[in-house]
Amino acid sequence: MIRVLVTAFALATGSIASGQELSPNDFQSRTEGRAFGTYFPDGRLLGIEIFLPGRQVIWQAADGTCQKGIWQVQNGYVCYLYEGFNPGHCMRYRAEGDTMVGTTDTRETFILRQGSKDDVTCPTDEPLLSMDTDRGVVILAREVEGEVAVGNQRQLLAIRAVD
Repeated sequence: MIRVLVTAFALATGSIASGQELSPNDFQSRTEGRAFGTYFPDGRLLGIEIFLPGRQVIWQAADGTCQKGIWQVQNGYVCYLYEGFNPGHCMRYRAEGDTMVGTTDTRETFILRQGSKDDVTCPTDEPLLSMDTDRGVVILAREVEGEVAVGNQRQLLAIRAVD
């Protein structure tokens, strides 16, 4: 299941050595436009996630249920918030050859391995949000709100639709 390479994984922004923590920019470069399977350390599949432009994600759990969401950076963690799921969750990632290892603030560990977008059967035709770079705003298809937890702190995340 887990293939660990001794060599560094090359990114468009440079090389990341195995075991090195990924910055949010490195994480985005490694994931955007790709699908990743998320596995428990014992090899069981938790789900598959497609990382779309603009930090949007589509999560398909192992049971086939689908959720759209976003990720953002809070206190050095990559934090996810999904429609209809509260609270969100946060992780730090490190490179491990051709995989990534995500660790939550409570020390839970998950393995991310690149997969195929074809493995995800969730609808992808309606974006959750988009960026209007000219106005510097996020435009949402619908409102998203909830909390994400980082350590002992809970932070409210509310993103409202913009007309």
